[in-house]
Amino acid sequence: MQTQTDISALNTELNEMTKVGKILEALVEFYDEDCIFQEGNAEPRVGRNAQHKHLSAFFATLKSFNGATLHSAAVGGNVSLNEWTFDMEGPDGPILWNEILRRVWKNGKVVSERYYTS
Repeated sequence: MQTQTDISALNTELNEMTKVGKILEALVEFYDEDCIFQEGNAEPRVGRNAQHKHLSAFFATLKSFNGATLHSAAVGGNVSLNEWTFDMEGPDGPILWNEILRRVWKNGKVVSERYYTS
């Protein structure tokens, strides 16, 4: 059984990879194969492969990934919340993306991730 301390450590490792743009690598390491991904009220993407395809297509449009700033992180039970700003250069100029990520963990893997953006 994973403890809140275990989830906190895993969440920290995942966040460290995210900060330096190793998002696709983190997807393979930390996410369950059948993970559900949802952005706002959009239709969820089901499965790590679907998310990998989605992110790969998005990253292909970028001129650069300049980094990600983690403003805060919290863990309660089997849920982690992470507040981010992503700094990227898109085809039409700079992108600053503010986002809250809510992750649900089970057996050491993220089984559900939801994005709240502003």
